[in-house]
Amino acid sequence: MTSQIKIFISLIIFSMLAFVSHGFYFNGSLSFDEKRLGRIDAHYEAAIDKQLVAGAQVVIQQNEQIIYNKRWGYSDLGKLTPLSHDTIFHIYSMTKPITSVAVMILFEEGKILLHQPIAKYIPELANLQVYDPLNGEGNPPVRSAARQPTVRDLLTHTAGFTYGLFDTSPLGDLYRAAGIGGPTRDLQGFVEDLGKLPLKFDPGTNWNYSVATDVLGRLVEVTSGQKFSIFIQERIFAPLGMADTSFYFDAAKTERQAVLYSREGVAAAFPKDGFLSKPTGSGLEPAHKSMTLGYTEKGLFESGGAGLLSTTSDYMQFANMLLNEGELNGVRILSPNSIAMMRSDQVGSTKPLARLTNIMLNDGIGFGLGFGTIKDQGLSGLALPTGTFFWGGAAGTFFWIDPRHELIGLFMTQVVPHRTTLREDLWGLTYQALVDTELGKFAN
Repeated sequence: MTSQIKIFISLIIFSMLAFVSHGFYFNGSLSFDEKRLGRIDAHYEAAIDKQLVAGAQVVIQQNEQIIYNKRWGYSDLGKLTPLSHDTIFHIYSMTKPITSVAVMILFEEGKILLHQPIAKYIPELANLQVYDPLNGEGNPPVRSAARQPTVRDLLTHTAGFTYGLFDTSPLGDLYRAAGIGGPTRDLQGFVEDLGKLPLKFDPGTNWNYSVATDVLGRLVEVTSGQKFSIFIQERIFAPLGMADTSFYFDAAKTERQAVLYSREGVAAAFPKDGFLSKPTGSGLEPAHKSMTLGYTEKGLFESGGAGLLSTTSDYMQFANMLLNEGELNGVRILSPNSIAMMRSDQVGSTKPLARLTNIMLNDGIGFGLGFGTIKDQGLSGLALPTGTFFWGGAAGTFFWIDPRHELIGLFMTQVVPHRTTLREDLWGLTYQALVDTELGKFAN
């Protein structure tokens, strides 16, 4: 039996059986101690009881088989609707790896070169300047950039852009005032607005989480000749069988979407400073409508950085393609070389300007072409083995791929901004249970 067929069969079992009655599915793999793995249950049940999150799903796959698959809590606290196997989640920045794959598809076709300035493809972003209150001139004070950002800079978040939601600097204020990434502008309008604003730093000199991946969505459009949503549907979602992944769903599927929650005292602050403020309460309440406007009212902005909705089974398909070096079920999305490039550290000693989450770049954690990567397990301070690549979303969703042990982990929840350690907790709980350390086919 081929590996692709085994993955396909495993995912069918995952979708049809593993979630029955919120059950725990364990296939008897010798790599994991079942009792230790069961500690995950108590940990996330406690998180639900404390209202850290309304609901959560955890899926772990090892050696092409689902070894753990469980959900807790609710998709809608008001209606006491339990999470389902097909609950749809706002995955926010877990959109970024998908957009990065789309860019690499076009790279393989020769339509994009990573070292080229982005302005070659998107003229609206030509002659960008740098915000510099000490040496700049004008209002806002700006100076000429040492060089213009490249496609590679966008993939690695070293282009010099920022996020209005996270950035507390005057430049962040400018982003918020300009409504960068608002639902009423399409991708062309977005880059037109962005091109009027300065960069935060000279491209290639720092790492700063940003709207860079949204720019990549526009890059896909101009180099493919297709609307971004159509391209990823035809080239990624349809080939991988990701039927529940999209920027927008009709009313029938909207009923399956998990309610997006926020901590009490934060929800009313969106969109101005919700990510920057601390909660004043201990419970959960529905997040500000600005966080879901594009999904409920079909906004024009197809955010390649944070716009997709998806399910656990769909995203597992995507992750399996990455683990299988760009191929799944006989369908090749990318070459093994492109996957190797994407999961290799691309930023070196570049340090982030600010700490965004509990996870940040350090001497052990780098960033590839679309997601973080573990360069050195010891230096990283995380349980993830060297060579693991990963990313997450603002509402607490995250995934990781551990090629050394042929392991995929996936976590879904819906609280924004997500300020708990539940991600790191799951990594620790998972690797505490890994008792057979025989290396997989990717071992050095």
